[in-house]
Amino acid sequence: MNGICILLSQFSKKRISLNTKYLLYIFLLSNILFGEDLPNSWKDYWHTSAQSILTNKSNQLILSSAALSAFTATKIDMRVKSYAQSQGLLSDPVSHFGDLYGGKWGHWILWSSIIVTSQMKNESKDILISKIQFSTLAMVTNGILTESMKRSFGRTRPNGSCCKSFPSGHTSHSFTMAAVASELYGKEMGILTYGLATLVAMSRINDNKHYLSDVIFGAALGTVVGRSFAMNYRNSMGNSLSVNPTPQFRLQLTIPL
Repeated sequence: MNGICILLSQFSKKRISLNTKYLLYIFLLSNILFGEDLPNSWKDYWHTSAQSILTNKSNQLILSSAALSAFTATKIDMRVKSYAQSQGLLSDPVSHFGDLYGGKWGHWILWSSIIVTSQMKNESKDILISKIQFSTLAMVTNGILTESMKRSFGRTRPNGSCCKSFPSGHTSHSFTMAAVASELYGKEMGILTYGLATLVAMSRINDNKHYLSDVIFGAALGTVVGRSFAMNYRNSMGNSLSVNPTPQFRLQLTIPL
C-alpha cells in the first residue's frame, strides 16, 4: 500500500494524462474504502506483473515483432494518412464511438460490467474488489508506460499537434481492456473486446490523430500489459479463472489496422 501511495504522489506532481492520474486515484480509493490487499500483496503483484511484460518470452516476441512492424509501417504512414483523409476508413458516428470508447467510456463500461456480473453471480466482496483492482492496475501500468513513451519519442501527430503521437494511447488502453475482459469473461467476450479495440485503432487513423505505426505499437503494448496482469492475476487467485487468453492475444496481432 505504501508503494502505491509513493507512486501516486510522484506521478501526481508530473504532467501525465488525466486518464492515467484518474485511474491511479481510483485504485487508491478502492484500497482506502475496502482496506484489502488482494491477492496477498498488491505491491508484489504489481511488481511481478510489470516485470513479466519484458521478461515473458511471448511478450518479448509480441513487442519485438510490433516494433519491427511499426518501423516498417513508418515507410507508408503518409500514404495511409492520405488515403484515410481522402477516402475515410470509418463513418463519422462509428469513428466518434471509437474515440469515446478508447478514451472516456471504456474503463467505465468494464468496471460496470464487473460490478453487475459479480452481483449476478453472488460473488464475495473480496472477489469483486480483486477484479476491480486487477483491471485498474493493468490500465494504470499501461497508462504510465504509454505516457512515458509519448514523452520520450515526442512525435508530432499527423494533424500537426505536438508531440504525443507514438504510441497511440487510445489504442493501448483499449487493448489492455480487451485482455482484461478476455481473462474475466472468456473467449467470446475477448473476441468482441479485441474487435472494439481494433475499431478504436482505426478511428485514430481516420480522425488524423495517429499514424499506422502509432496504433500498431499501441496495440502490442496494451496487449502485453493486459496479458501480463491477466496471467499473474489468475495465478494469484489460485487459478480460479480457467480462461486461457493467449490465443486471442496472438490472433489480434494478425488483424490489420
